[in-house]
Amino acid sequence: MELFLAVEAAIPPDHPASILAVPLGILFFVGSIYLLLWSNYGAKKALAITGVAWGGISAVLGIFWWFGAPGIPAGLGINHLPGQTADDWADRWYGFEEGSERAAFFDGINQLQEFEPPHEYLGLPPQDELERPDLEWTSLVSLAGQAESRMQEQFLPVDDNGIAQIGADRRAALEEQVAEVQPEGTRRAPTFYTSRVVEEVQLFDDPGTGVRLATARFEVVANFLDADGVPIDPIPVEEPTSWFAFYDPGATWVPSAIWTGIAGLLFLISLGWLDRLEMREKRLHADEVEEPERLAVPIAQ
Repeated sequence: MELFLAVEAAIPPDHPASILAVPLGILFFVGSIYLLLWSNYGAKKALAITGVAWGGISAVLGIFWWFGAPGIPAGLGINHLPGQTADDWADRWYGFEEGSERAAFFDGINQLQEFEPPHEYLGLPPQDELERPDLEWTSLVSLAGQAESRMQEQFLPVDDNGIAQIGADRRAALEEQVAEVQPEGTRRAPTFYTSRVVEEVQLFDDPGTGVRLATARFEVVANFLDADGVPIDPIPVEEPTSWFAFYDPGATWVPSAIWTGIAGLLFLISLGWLDRLEMREKRLHADEVEEPERLAVPIAQ
């Protein structure tokens, strides 16, 4: 139940119930097996056997999660640690604008002429000239689309009600433009300020860091309704602006690697302990066998 609530985000990931969900599940499932072994081998040996079995199968699972297998891509196992959200180690784009603190780390943003569309970035002909879509190209197009969405969200943040979340100075400048371009007989649409893409996203590897960069141009538009309440074509109210994003490939393998390392260590420690217990039992058994039997003394005739 705790695991279900944690996964469904009914409980925050940093809540004690979310953190304890997996350890409690392991305790219940493994604990029942330990109790069964305890009844047959005693507490210490049962614990060593449980550690060997649990550590061994967990390490094998961790290796599959970490490196994948034939037909199984890597990174399909655990992707976060207790107390973290599911996307903490996932790949993502980070957007920024020219002149920001992030922009200072990438000299490539000053080489706009080097940015290329996805097919040129991969050295492929345009998509309509391909006999069939290249898998690497389709994957990159999807990735570029994520970058474009991320940049557009930051270029003009909009809340759930469609209200643009912009500062007072920027809003005042936009209102001045609106007053000049609003057609007669029109009124503002409920979602008034929106953004649109002027130039599609392009890609480039930053020469200094080797990080993949993306850029696109956006503009703010105002939306109006005519006298009948029908939307008219959006009207630009701000000069197009270039935005950038850099790609963090993430490290989804880290939780699986940590799991594998802990499981492997548990397996080795338990195996050594079990071997020590077995050797001790053998020595005790050997001592009992080698102990000379007490010969019966015959009664004097």
